[in-house]
Amino acid sequence: MLTAQEGLTRRLAEFACDTRMLPVDVRSAARVALQDTLGVALAGSTEPAVLAALDYARESSGGRGARIWGHDVSCAPADAALVNAIAIHALDFDDTLATLRGHPSAPVLAAALAAAAHTRISGSSLLTAYALGIEVSGKLGQLMGNGHYLRGWHNTATLGVFSATATVARLCGAPSVVLQSAWGIAAAQSGGLLRNFGTMAKPFQAGQAAHSAILAVALATRGFTADERIFDGPGGFPATYGADGVDHSAISAMLGNQWDLTKPGINYKRWPCCYCSHRALGGLLDLMAKHGVLPGDIDQISIGFPPGSDEPLVYDDPQTGLQGKFSIQYPVAAMLLDGNLNPDSFTDAAVARPAVRALMKKVRRYRVEDNKIYSGTVGYTDVEIKARGQRFSERIDKGPGSSAWPMSESEHDEKFMGCAGRVLGADAAAVLLASIQKVELLEDAAELTALMAVSRCGNT
Repeated sequence: MLTAQEGLTRRLAEFACDTRMLPVDVRSAARVALQDTLGVALAGSTEPAVLAALDYARESSGGRGARIWGHDVSCAPADAALVNAIAIHALDFDDTLATLRGHPSAPVLAAALAAAAHTRISGSSLLTAYALGIEVSGKLGQLMGNGHYLRGWHNTATLGVFSATATVARLCGAPSVVLQSAWGIAAAQSGGLLRNFGTMAKPFQAGQAAHSAILAVALATRGFTADERIFDGPGGFPATYGADGVDHSAISAMLGNQWDLTKPGINYKRWPCCYCSHRALGGLLDLMAKHGVLPGDIDQISIGFPPGSDEPLVYDDPQTGLQGKFSIQYPVAAMLLDGNLNPDSFTDAAVARPAVRALMKKVRRYRVEDNKIYSGTVGYTDVEIKARGQRFSERIDKGPGSSAWPMSESEHDEKFMGCAGRVLGADAAAVLLASIQKVELLEDAAELTALMAVSRCGNT
């Protein structure tokens, strides 16, 4: 076991602040995640939750500092981090990480680019800090195990505040001991509940994590004190918040040796809804194609989830677009009716369509008996179709967009253009895409946020 002098808080802080070189495959994986995240952020930038948060930020900040993506507006860095993280997470189209049991990029990248607003940060430095923040999130997720999430905590927010704080501290050039204090301050702000899924408060929780990270580092660099061993010992964050994962020594041994960005890797969403439904959606499409089943042939679809794997799918009878993202019945029915799912599939009007409501009645959800606990990103989903007097079934043990069922480079680019183009237009989106793909050559990462201002495409 680690000694008090070699506690996990210290080891994690040294890893985040002092790591110099990243493996080539880790940098490459971070670049793909950066592209995906900025694309979905732009698509989400016009969502009602974002506009409400922007109105608040503009009123409280007085137009200072960091840009709001997709808008020709600047706010104080903490407020910009809040709004931009909400935009990333608003559509639930952003990436997931199995070891975190949540969405790693929303709080980390929003905080990173907000923190870089007042300092000239190279694109290479941004990418390094972003990658290290994701690693911190994965390691903390493994430390917490299933217990934290299954008690109702929203890991994206509760653990994302720590990964975002690590990224901000890295970009600010803070020493590891300052990050240790900043984590103590971040712990005082950690929060977020699964009960808020299907409402605007879910992306707000990611936004608040990013906002809190800016504040935590700002205070710590000014000498504000906090517990410097927040991940260690009785009364520390893991012990208090229900950790049941691997021990501290195992986490410490993984740092710099097993990178979560490449193993298990990031899961990228093909559809803008909870990732817990994606194995079922991918399996349904696969079964239909394999057996020549058409939507009109289907009498019933049965979807089985093992324990823990459908925890966020809290709405069996969703009434709003946001609730529809956290249902299995609605996205399956909408996929059958429309042939695909996109941001327009998850409006209140789309969920209320009589045709989709009728199809939802054909979708049966059940519990698969299993003595293990799974998550929405790890495990399996059983899918069965009853059609034309026959039954077709399959166990899907990989998620679309995962390293086991990956999106191609062209599919990543198509997703980005579809998302960013909704706000910027095709030409400006293509310019931004090219800049992201050569991010390590940028002398100033602020070039990315400048390219995301709507004024570039003639909007105000």
